[in-house]
Amino acid sequence: MARRVKLRVGRNGLVYLPVKVRRQLGIEEGGKLILVVEDDKLILLPEKSIFKLGAESRKISEISVEEFERESEAMQVERYG
Repeated sequence: MARRVKLRVGRNGLVYLPVKVRRQLGIEEGGKLILVVEDDKLILLPEKSIFKLGAESRKISEISVEEFERESEAMQVERYG
């Protein structure tokens, strides 16, 4: 559900997001946002870490820690000798 929140632009172009919005989107202090300019709109998107994306994504295969380590070591040998 779309929701409109009025914000003010402060000195040096700073915009502060309300606590309720930050909590809803999981945005923490120091977190990164992506700003999209689309026609006459500004869209702010939280930038998700690769770990968060992985945790939220649909799983397509399973691998054990040991298999991951073997693959990682093989790729490192292939790349770096």
